[in-house]
Amino acid sequence: MRLFPFLIAALLLFPATLWAKLPVAVSVLPQKTFVEAVGDGAVEVQVMVGKGYNPATWQPTPRQLARLAHARLYVRAGVPFEKSWLPRFRTANPSMEVLDMREGLDLIPLQSGESDPHVWTDPRLVKRHAARLRDTLVRLDPANRHSYERGYADLARRLDALDAELAEKLAPLKGRHFLVFHPAWSYFARRYGLQQLSVEQEGKEPNAWTLARLIDQARALGIHTVIVQPQHSNATAKVVARALQAKLVEVDPLAEDYFGTMRRLAEVLSEAAT
Repeated sequence: MRLFPFLIAALLLFPATLWAKLPVAVSVLPQKTFVEAVGDGAVEVQVMVGKGYNPATWQPTPRQLARLAHARLYVRAGVPFEKSWLPRFRTANPSMEVLDMREGLDLIPLQSGESDPHVWTDPRLVKRHAARLRDTLVRLDPANRHSYERGYADLARRLDALDAELAEKLAPLKGRHFLVFHPAWSYFARRYGLQQLSVEQEGKEPNAWTLARLIDQARALGIHTVIVQPQHSNATAKVVARALQAKLVEVDPLAEDYFGTMRRLAEVLSEAAT
């Protein structure tokens, strides 16, 4: 990659002495919400994949690499770009610790042999990760222990409340199917007893025969909503929507407003069931 050779020169842009708070890097925007909440004002969060970008195709800029060289902690999510870029990040910043937010969680396997990375769509899994994040921050920055413990406690309360709210709202929908373009909501579906159908499978769009079968299945299930996200082309989803006389609704699992996004999806599913 052409960007990588610029890293050493770019380090001069961000002297380590400029960091007043613990510098933490994350892969995607929902993680920023969690780290800032637990950090309670004591961390400075850098997000690698910004709004609207696809974690499967994203590449860092020299400026991002320069900032990353001073990170004390990187919280990975398991998204595709990490496979090629994370080893380079660690080479450039050997002292940077890496915390995998999937560690210790009950992951959903994919046919490729890897696991679905979207664990943050289940509030209970986020809470478990947040506890490990709190402990990691305390170890790296013991002077701010009280901030991290307070931040975690507040986030845990909010996640518990969100989980209870979603469980109540979605209880009448248990066993129902919903249709998405990109299968980003598997953990959400598992938590609340729903069934996710997906147009795309592991980054690949279906062939004509598979797409026809999916449309027939969705029609038989009475599905009239197709959920899409801004990081992916809607061309095939529009074909499906026309065939089903369904509407396209955008819900972004990579949005920074985690709590708002989760509530929006629940609302969309509830409306689609009426």
